[in-house]
Amino acid sequence: MMKGAFIRTAVILAAAMIALAACAQFEPRDKRFYYRALWNFSLREDLAELDSEFNGVDFGHSNLYENLLLTGGKDVPAIEDRARKETLAFIATKPRLNPNEEAIAPNYMKLAWRAQNTFDEAHALHRATYDIMVSDERDKDRAIKNVLAYYQESPYAITAKRLDHHRLDRFPYSKTFRARFPLFNATIWAYHYLQVAVYDPLQAAPDLAAKTRAVRPILGTYRGYLARPPIEWTFMPLTAELSPAFAARYPEVANIFDNLHMLHDNISDILASELLPTWDAKRAEIYRVVNTYYLASADATNPMIATPTADREHRH
Repeated sequence: MMKGAFIRTAVILAAAMIALAACAQFEPRDKRFYYRALWNFSLREDLAELDSEFNGVDFGHSNLYENLLLTGGKDVPAIEDRARKETLAFIATKPRLNPNEEAIAPNYMKLAWRAQNTFDEAHALHRATYDIMVSDERDKDRAIKNVLAYYQESPYAITAKRLDHHRLDRFPYSKTFRARFPLFNATIWAYHYLQVAVYDPLQAAPDLAAKTRAVRPILGTYRGYLARPPIEWTFMPLTAELSPAFAARYPEVANIFDNLHMLHDNISDILASELLPTWDAKRAEIYRVVNTYYLASADATNPMIATPTADREHRH
């Protein structure tokens, strides 16, 4: 009896080991809780009109990635027509809560969960800064310093160094997504416009009523972009261009957000590219890019950190 039980146990353990070894996408889920403070959810409670638009943004990214993965990045109507219209329909519902992105994109989450968690933590930093700007927190500089420090404790923290985004847009597969799907690409860039354009108005407005008035023209412009995607844009919006006062006051935070948005573009290109034909190849390249060029843990060896020479080259 004991020998038979031992054999059965050994067989079960061996089968489990084989299954885990065969599962190349098995990853631990070491997700952190958001930074807790009295200003949490101020945006949701006091400026719900803007908050609901950001909830729509969260849906759009996940919906795009899932559809790119499932279609191989080749089916133009599936992305430009169906997936984009699904996203616009969700935004139009003015969702009061963040969507469950794992339910929206289960296959992408299994493919590259660590990359998604890198997004999630940077998005939490975005939300925290909006909450601080909207709240009645008196020492906003201290609050942003604290939440930035908490963010940078994470192994998933994106570098606060300014990266050379133009070089990061020159991989062999770069621009694949925007060339094949210009409408959805412009929609993504419109989201990023909204995310960074509201910072200066929120920062400058003295009270909640003024903040509400200040963001409405930006929301109007954003909604116009959703109706008529700005396909004429040649590069993603940058924080210093749209909220220069915020970028000057909090340069590390601004760099993190710009780097985050560039990483979104890189992953869109990877998922759309035929140069990476298998899911395993896409996953390997996503993680190579994240680990080598984006995580703060790679700062000492990161060749994409911007230099004055690179700035001069881009200007000319």
